[in-house]
Amino acid sequence: MQRNLDDAPIVVIGGGLAGLAAALDLAQGGRRTLLFERRSFAGGKAFSFTDPQHDVVLDNGQHLTMRCCTAFDGFLRRIGLREIVRYQRALNVRVIDPGSGMGSNIASLGAPFPAPLHLAWSIFNYRHLDLLARARIGRAVWAMRGIGEAERRELDRRSFEEWLRGHGQTGRVIERFWDLIILPTCNDSSANVSAAQAVQVCQTGFLRHPRAADIGLFRRGLGEVADTALARVRAAGAEARLGERVERIELVEGRATAVHTGGGERVAVSGVVLALPPQQALAVLPAELRLREPFWRLAQFTTSPIVNVHLKWSAPIMRRDFAAVLDPNVQFIFNRSRLHGWSGPEQWVTCSLSGAHEAIELAQEEIVARAQSGLRRALRRAREAEVLAARVVKESEATFRPAPGILAHRVGARTPIANLALAGAWTDTGWPATMESAVRSGQAAAAAMLATT
Repeated sequence: MQRNLDDAPIVVIGGGLAGLAAALDLAQGGRRTLLFERRSFAGGKAFSFTDPQHDVVLDNGQHLTMRCCTAFDGFLRRIGLREIVRYQRALNVRVIDPGSGMGSNIASLGAPFPAPLHLAWSIFNYRHLDLLARARIGRAVWAMRGIGEAERRELDRRSFEEWLRGHGQTGRVIERFWDLIILPTCNDSSANVSAAQAVQVCQTGFLRHPRAADIGLFRRGLGEVADTALARVRAAGAEARLGERVERIELVEGRATAVHTGGGERVAVSGVVLALPPQQALAVLPAELRLREPFWRLAQFTTSPIVNVHLKWSAPIMRRDFAAVLDPNVQFIFNRSRLHGWSGPEQWVTCSLSGAHEAIELAQEEIVARAQSGLRRALRRAREAEVLAARVVKESEATFRPAPGILAHRVGARTPIANLALAGAWTDTGWPATMESAVRSGQAAAAAMLATT
């Protein structure tokens, strides 16, 4: 479509992955596009920073992707950065029990075996549960496999833990198996996550295709994704203003007509994509919309925290790319030195704590002490190494909380205001708060704008 530069732009508010995905589609779709991001950098929660004391690039939070995250993978391809992710040839997650010293793998047998049979051997040999407990897992998997879309959505008011217990799962099975899946994907435990959301995760990642759960790990800092995407957005002809906040959207006769910035500027618009977290988005909306359908629903969201502990060890303490640990003070550990190809005798390791409601309240020194202790119990080599540096990153509002009942409040991209669309991982993409959900939401919002403006 030929771009008319005299037209008012479609304004995208928010430079996270949702906003970047929307801006890229709009600009490449021939629309004059203007992106506002209040911070001096793009990426939202997915960014990197340089630790000034140790001259190393660390991610704000440890991220990974999976092969089933097709929208995010496609986004990386579009911006020319597909090689930043290295996928496993088949799912393989090492699970360590510090109490017993045992390790066990949750691994796929590969594509020749149809899902979910590709996981049968590793579940049968999962040493952190007895044989009866492993059989209970199979019972729940089989029941989940037959749940259709309508039935799944009806499960939203129940917690996943409630659903699991109704299908023979004990507290020990939930803690030592199911939460290994739900905590990192939904950012909370099975007790606090909607059964509808958890079933979607399990079905999409593990029960439909034997390669869907292959884990993708980032070879370089996650900030490169946002920086590259922003460059592509600008190359497509869009304008991006970093360090500028939009204070409110102006509405006249049922249409968005302008946005007002923190600097006192009024910018006329032909449309708006509001790509902010729910509470921030609500604050930008005109007061007369906040109690109307569907906008009042944005006030119903709560959040879950994530804590990341970056530790520099005097010697290598792990060989694998990553591992899961049955310890709430460690959860998942990532060998950043190996993933990023950092040479030298030292090793950077990151502990990622999802649903970190307790840890977020602790002093950083206590978080570091607990992580060190947990790693020394889990990894023999850590008992002989010294921690040379530590950096704790707290995100108290890392993601929306997919609590029971929240599905009713996850709104779509289109709104009753024809030229106002919503984007963000919290919108009704069907996915939890992931990079996949963010990209899907941005693309849906752009499609709505392209169709109506």
